[in-house]
Amino acid sequence: MTQPESHRGNNRILLLTLLTMVGIAVFMAYYSYQAQIDIFREKEMFKLDCIADAVSFKINGDHHRQLLEKYPNREDVDQLVQDSLYQMYRMMLAMTVEMKDISTQMYTLTYDSLHQDFRFGINSGNDPLWMENYGEYPDLLRTNYQSGAMLDVHSDEKGSWISAFKPIKTMDGTTVAVLQVDETMETFKRRARSEVWAGLGLAVGIILIVGTLMLFSVKNIMRRQEKLSMERLEVENMRKELIANVSHDLRTPLASIHGYIETVLMKKDDLDDERMEKYLNTTLRSTEKLRNLVDELFELSKLETKERQLQEESISVSDLIHDIVNNFKIEASEKNIALNSHIPQNLPHARADIALIDRVLQNLIGNSIKFTSEGDEINVSVEEKNNELIISVNDTGEGIESAELPFIFDRFRRGGTQKQGSGLGLAIVKGALDLHNSKYTIKSEKGKGTQFTFTLPIDRA
Repeated sequence: MTQPESHRGNNRILLLTLLTMVGIAVFMAYYSYQAQIDIFREKEMFKLDCIADAVSFKINGDHHRQLLEKYPNREDVDQLVQDSLYQMYRMMLAMTVEMKDISTQMYTLTYDSLHQDFRFGINSGNDPLWMENYGEYPDLLRTNYQSGAMLDVHSDEKGSWISAFKPIKTMDGTTVAVLQVDETMETFKRRARSEVWAGLGLAVGIILIVGTLMLFSVKNIMRRQEKLSMERLEVENMRKELIANVSHDLRTPLASIHGYIETVLMKKDDLDDERMEKYLNTTLRSTEKLRNLVDELFELSKLETKERQLQEESISVSDLIHDIVNNFKIEASEKNIALNSHIPQNLPHARADIALIDRVLQNLIGNSIKFTSEGDEINVSVEEKNNELIISVNDTGEGIESAELPFIFDRFRRGGTQKQGSGLGLAIVKGALDLHNSKYTIKSEKGKGTQFTFTLPIDRA
């Protein structure tokens, strides 16, 4: 009789222990859920702030003021939608909303000091909100109208939101409007829950099944919290870096475009055809530079935020290299640089995303041409080894200082003695190869050249 009583007593102790551990597990899951939701909210606000920062730089404040003066009333909407300047900025906002997967419209707001309220300006939707009253607005929107800010959870009759806004300034520094980016709390919470529960579900399940693993599960959750905190700090650092670097890189071509167009408009009657063509060609080059920089920023952003998914297929590396080398032949010959490819016969296909690998090779060969001089040589080669293809781009150019090598993949890092390009090329290369889980190395010696090597798996299908 004593053994069964003892057995039942042990069972009761085990049951109480299990219930206690389940209670602790539930408490820890709830606490971690709330903490991570807060972290995700701050991270989302930083993301909105970065988007507002980048897009507000692209809106010319003088253009915005011109639209406000030309169409001051809501009744002017029919004429407004026919205006090419309005449509240009509306399309830019709409494209940003689509590319960044924002669930709401993006819009500008201008402050009406007479009525002490905000009115809608340009919006990304097809139905213009021009000069409609913004309704209830947070006090921070008015007090930080000149500098911009992030808006934590705020509500109106349409729901609850998190937002960020940045000023749109004219060339003389006057704030004419703000660009605001919103995310609904419903959308944010849905995304946050899916990410949070994906991690917590496994941890809670292990705790419920095997109580002794509870400590490791808690540590895993703590590591995730620490990782999310680091991601939040990284987003903040990225935002500051973006402001410091992109503002200069975007403003330079913008200033050139503005200056030449202003000159053409002011002196159009005095300019002969030759000078007019020269000014327009200079403006065109500046717009191409601006477009390339924006394209690179969006591409790098997709890679770093894991928005870009691999589209793997069987690709012919030899055909790809042959086409890219031929495309660069003219540019290389203009600098009297020998551009050669060394590809063995019957090279097997690789398994990779052809668009990303095309961009990797273009960036590497373009960098080599940029940092080599007359009489130098660039060799692109492939070899098969250990079920992989090893691709190398080797040049005899100016090379890289050993102290610079650890930072060569940093955004906006420009190598060599030249200061051309956006400084995003190798950052995009790194992002694309990391997505492929490729092994890559860079070797360089100042004055003797640089060799970049990366691997791709052979397609055995």
